[in-house]
Amino acid sequence: MRRDSLYVGIGGTSRRVSLAGNLIKPDESGLTRTVAALADAEVLALEAVKGGGNNRVYGAALADGRRVAAKCYPSQKEDPRDRLGVEFGGLGFLADQGVGSALPCPLAADREAGVALYEWIEGEAVSATDPAARRPGDVDQALGLLAKLHELRLTPGAKELPPSSDPCFSGADLVAGIAGRRLRLGEVAEDNDSLRAFLSGKFDPALEEVTRRAAREYKAAGMDFDSAIPGRERTLSPSDFGFHNARRREDGSLVFLDFEYFGWDDPAKLTADILMHPGMVLGAEEEANFREGLADIYRDDKTCGARLSALWSLFGLRWCLILLNEFLPERWFRRVYADGGRDRETVQARQLDKSEAMLLRVEEGNDGI
Repeated sequence: MRRDSLYVGIGGTSRRVSLAGNLIKPDESGLTRTVAALADAEVLALEAVKGGGNNRVYGAALADGRRVAAKCYPSQKEDPRDRLGVEFGGLGFLADQGVGSALPCPLAADREAGVALYEWIEGEAVSATDPAARRPGDVDQALGLLAKLHELRLTPGAKELPPSSDPCFSGADLVAGIAGRRLRLGEVAEDNDSLRAFLSGKFDPALEEVTRRAAREYKAAGMDFDSAIPGRERTLSPSDFGFHNARRREDGSLVFLDFEYFGWDDPAKLTADILMHPGMVLGAEEEANFREGLADIYRDDKTCGARLSALWSLFGLRWCLILLNEFLPERWFRRVYADGGRDRETVQARQLDKSEAMLLRVEEGNDGI
């Protein structure tokens, strides 16, 4: 019988044990065996937890009284990114640096099975779309974590961390990333009249104009559109950060989840993503606090504000395309993997509406820096 390796990390240490099998899609019996081996305890109950759109998450009750979160990462040839390795390794690095309770503690992982165990967070989800449901200090907690991540960029070992999943270290990087997404969507748009009309009739003209304007603003500010920012101006970014990926512990403190795209990036991109993330609605005061707080965190980067201003609309156009991921077969598979079947046409129509709304926001210059 084949024996595959798994790694268990607790409190910054790791050990190596063995596990049979290669779990790609977690049937309950196979997942139970994997979790039991990782936790070194019998699994009494395994319950699916409503989570994000990319992975399956389960709450596992163990015979020794513990409860852990089991996260299952799908294996796809279309997406070679090591999301398990990035999240588990990144959270392990941050735990070793004393980041503390703002992040879940990584417990154990089986890379071959595509399963990792994390601390179970008792508490409740933070509202992503209702600012009134959040608390006055929530933005400060989020900023505190981002400030800590920025400080840790100077820590020994930080240089070994990977770039984020879609980094933008220059204006040219951003344009190239948008072009890649546009090309892939163009392939599937051949069979979808609504998508094709939006991309060719609305998105493409906007992209052409916004790219020219960004290049002009770079030149006016004395910056090189094609040159990557130096390492000292980069930050450690969660990449999908906000209240949509947060839970409130029973003591009121926040814990931020989903670090599978964690890595090095431009703080200007991180700032734009937080302020315009379509999955999160910020109140006016919250938005102002984020803007002020982020500017203070990255105050030593003298061109961050200029980059953010010049690239703001391009970041918005990038989000227009991200919102259309449900049109891509490989991305749709991931959504179905995470939360089961849904009406694909209905979801695609909704996402196209959101993308058009984001484009209108870009064209009208709403809330630009």
